[in-house]
Amino acid sequence: MEIQRSDQQSLIDSLNREAWSLRYTDLNGSRKTAEKALNLALDNLYPKGQAYAKLNLAAGFFLRSENRDALELCRVAMGYFNAHLTEWGYVDTLTYMGNIYESFGDYEKALDYCQTAIKAARAIDYREGVGEAQSVLGLIHSRLSDYDRALKAYEEGLEIREELGDQNAIASSLNRIARIYTLKKLFDQALVYYNKSLGIRQGLDQKGALEWTYLGLASTYEDMGVLDEAKLYYQKILGNDKVQLDHRLKLQALLGMGRTLYKLKMGDEALNYFEDSLHLAHKLDAKPLQVEAYIAMAEYFEYTGDFRKALSHYKNHRKISEEVKNDNTLNRLKNQQIAFAVEKSEKEKEIFQLRNVELKSAYDEIHLKNKEITESIDYAGRIQAAMLPQRENMAKYLSDHFILFLPKNVVSGDFYWSAQIGKKVIFAVADCTGHGVPGALMSMLGISFLNEIVVERRNTNPGEILDILRREVIRALNQTGDEDEQHDGMEMALCSYDNETGILDYAGALNPLYRIRDGTIKDYKADQMPVCYYHGIDEPFKTTSFRLEKGDQLYLFSDGYVDQFGGPDRKKFKSKAFKELLLHIYQEKMEKQKELLHKQFFDWKGDIEQYDDVVVLGIRI
Repeated sequence: MEIQRSDQQSLIDSLNREAWSLRYTDLNGSRKTAEKALNLALDNLYPKGQAYAKLNLAAGFFLRSENRDALELCRVAMGYFNAHLTEWGYVDTLTYMGNIYESFGDYEKALDYCQTAIKAARAIDYREGVGEAQSVLGLIHSRLSDYDRALKAYEEGLEIREELGDQNAIASSLNRIARIYTLKKLFDQALVYYNKSLGIRQGLDQKGALEWTYLGLASTYEDMGVLDEAKLYYQKILGNDKVQLDHRLKLQALLGMGRTLYKLKMGDEALNYFEDSLHLAHKLDAKPLQVEAYIAMAEYFEYTGDFRKALSHYKNHRKISEEVKNDNTLNRLKNQQIAFAVEKSEKEKEIFQLRNVELKSAYDEIHLKNKEITESIDYAGRIQAAMLPQRENMAKYLSDHFILFLPKNVVSGDFYWSAQIGKKVIFAVADCTGHGVPGALMSMLGISFLNEIVVERRNTNPGEILDILRREVIRALNQTGDEDEQHDGMEMALCSYDNETGILDYAGALNPLYRIRDGTIKDYKADQMPVCYYHGIDEPFKTTSFRLEKGDQLYLFSDGYVDQFGGPDRKKFKSKAFKELLLHIYQEKMEKQKELLHKQFFDWKGDIEQYDDVVVLGIRI
């Protein structure tokens, strides 16, 4: 009986491998083979066989643009793969889920699934899986108009596929690289890559896949203004009744043909194609393609003088475009990207340091690896800088202010933050546990939670904001209060200023607030507990309120400035000297104050290493 069961499982595994290999060349054959494998796996109570069969069926649904069914099957398959992370099916299920969410326009989820897939594939040395996930990652970046990063992801995927000799996948990578060159207006390079893809697909007689290359050539010629060539290739796609077109391919071909006919002054024919494309985009729930269809319709009706319809389509275009690429989503994507970049660089560094190689060889490789790690962390630093409030935005509601921001390393554990909710301006300075990479990850967590609590939930009470932030940090870090547990968290000074009443509300977690008025400095004390698990966890943060007068100056800061070692005795700068310095410079213009603080810090520090990250926010009312 056991031998017979083993034979059945081997048969099911074989059917699943066959279904997987047929998914691009014989979609119906792949589906039938997967269904046979699923029925046998159900009869034999074989969970692994069921999971792979459902993955195969999901791939088929996705390639037919039946994305909701594909997503449901992926989720079911994940029930098995989540408990078997070394299976290649775990990687491919993640990648397909990334692909599906990309088609929905949910780039945040798509990015998360693809990055997880790449890590999982590298963990089991599954090169094909890395190549597939990189290809989807490139597509996400291209949707976000980050063409350089998209090109890098596609080229990494192509390199892997060429190593494996997978001609079908190579043709796909060539197509996607060509598309990036088209978007970058490098048309000659785009045509070279498209023609390479065309040669492979014609040689393999790839019906269905060949039409994707036709689409790329058509859109390139359209962008070049060679409209007769563009029309010819769009007709090759839409006029081929022998091939069952992928719905996504058909949709883009309809859009392209509509645009081309419109440019050729064939307006009535163009409108039919636009209407068909919009109907199909809604049917597929493909928001990125709905955006393209609505803008095409809007421009058409604007050209014909039907401004009412043009305005209606512009509004729909704007609404859906904001759903797909709103600021909060982009911020969260940046969070994911910095965390992924930092984690990747640290992992590579750890692996590299464990290698046992000859001294000379090790030196050469260390030099190269350090260069790669530095580039990764530099990139993470650029992302973190983009996450911080931009000066021009802060100037809209904090018209007279300065920010002195001096990270100890490329990335920082200190951060500043601000937002406007109605008539109130909320601003904060925070100091997270650690500096460098660990501090940067904590700062990303803090910025994300503040955006959610204040911007999304519209809470403007500083004490309540710190209470909620503490709960979120404890939950995110699974803090329980065990003695051996790391007490990661943050210190923060947080203010909410009402522009109409002049009332300022302040709450502090270990970080005080200074106010200077008429040459006198007032020190508003913070609660002596951090934003993390603490023995006074049940005690809420207190909000202190007072009225500000014109000319008052506020200073929020981390402890990096006052804790810096230096001077003739190589001691800390300390709070007393910091207050005296502020009283000495407060009558200067804000930008001048920043210059003087900067100069004093480095004069004091001298040749001593910077002790910690530094941030000082000064505001004049």
